Amino acid sequence: MIRKIALASALAFAFATPAMACPMADAAAYTEAAEAVQASAGTKATFKVEGMSCGDCSTKVTAALKAIDGVEAVAVDYQTGEAQIAFDAGKTDTEKLLAAIKSTGFAAQTNS
Repeated sequence: MIRKIALASALAFAFATPAMACPMADAAAYTEAAEAVQASAGTKATFKVEGMSCGDCSTKVTAALKAIDGVEAVAVDYQTGEAQIAFDAGKTDTEKLLAAIKSTGFAAQTNS
């Protein structure tokens, strides 16, 4: 009986807490993505995104931005709250990018 209670408690705790990815791996992936943004020929924009707490948050924002026609490269870092985007200004603009970020449930503002 006690084992069942301990197991149930452990499982409840495991599912109640967010999964923690390796921050070093996340930082390395962000650095690589940021380099791709900087290497892109498109127009660049940087946003401050508030409320992200894990890799899933940055993945959600990245997916929303990549879904916009004209977005060429995206780098989102939940640790710093920064989102860098390279895009074709003939197909989209910073207002559409900002709206996409906000549609994921996070507050955002333009840095550049």
